Amino acid sequence: VETPQSGRRKTVPTISEAEQQCEVITTALRDTPGVPEAAKDMLIAALRPCLSVTREKRHTFQHDIVGMANEALATIQKELETDIANKDAKLADSAGEKQRRGSATSEAKTKADDAETLEAQRLTAKTEAKETEKTKQAALAEAMKQEKSSLIQFEKVSAKKTSFESLVSTQLEPLKSAGGGKREISTLAKALGAFEGFDASLLQALSTVLAKPADQHSSFDQIVIKQLDEALSDVKGKLDAELEVVDADKMEKASSKDAAQEARNKAKEAYDNAHSDHQEAVEARAGAKKALQEAENAQNSYDADMREVASALDAANEALVTFKNGPVERFTCLRDKETPAEPAMEVTLPEEEVPAPAKDGVAEAAAE
Repeated sequence: VETPQSGRRKTVPTISEAEQQCEVITTALRDTPGVPEAAKDMLIAALRPCLSVTREKRHTFQHDIVGMANEALATIQKELETDIANKDAKLADSAGEKQRRGSATSEAKTKADDAETLEAQRLTAKTEAKETEKTKQAALAEAMKQEKSSLIQFEKVSAKKTSFESLVSTQLEPLKSAGGGKREISTLAKALGAFEGFDASLLQALSTVLAKPADQHSSFDQIVIKQLDEALSDVKGKLDAELEVVDADKMEKASSKDAAQEARNKAKEAYDNAHSDHQEAVEARAGAKKALQEAENAQNSYDADMREVASALDAANEALVTFKNGPVERFTCLRDKETPAEPAMEVTLPEEEVPAPAKDGVAEAAAE
């Protein structure tokens, strides 16, 4: 081939038969399983010069390299043979595989049905738990309402009692002791009249009795004061009793509210658990449904899968034959190649000279 620079014909070096065979071998070594690429590169680079030397001329190191290549090729062949054996076993067990796929589908169908039933049961339980929670929530709201009402009633009675006691101590007692004006007495009588238990005639009499100091009270005034004290005591007793009742009612309503709160909390916890259980069942049902679909797909694809295995087996057998007849055979040839013996050399001996017959005179002279 001529180039523009030199104008000379450049010859491409030919590849020897040994190099061609090494190329086939090194290409196969690239498929060695479990060996890092760097190690493959090292082996392939070192193998060419080792196989270019005949067996008896190789150095010990070269024999080691050849041994490594032999081991690598044996590993590849073993992998091919194992693959064939596995595919062969699959075809041999095709009837069993078909039965297993059918059994797997039946089992998956049963699990899917069970998961669907469980999901429905837990949905019912969740719905019931929600209704219970609503009921308990309504009961809690009512209990809180009653507690609030009882508290208002207690505060009302308590304020009434406090007002009564304040009225007696701050207004009545000073008037009983020192007397007072008509207006003060009228205000007091009106305030006392707001409490049930005071006779109207008694309240009217106060305008005369309380107008005078205690030391000026007549016997009639003292009778009025005595009746007033008794009325005051009765009113106070009624207020104390009423306060005791509303206080007890307040405590009862608070206790009922606490119980309703606890019941509502338990109902909410039960609903939360039921909701979680139902969600878990929903996911389990989805998983079972997916597993059933996969099992059915596997059962339906049985014939196609077996055909694929058979086709793959044919390809694997062909690959093994190609591997044995190609890289293995060429490697074996180069590995075991010996230097041919040199042919024996033929030695040509010179021919013995025979004297020529003499002429007559000469012969006679010789005879003499």
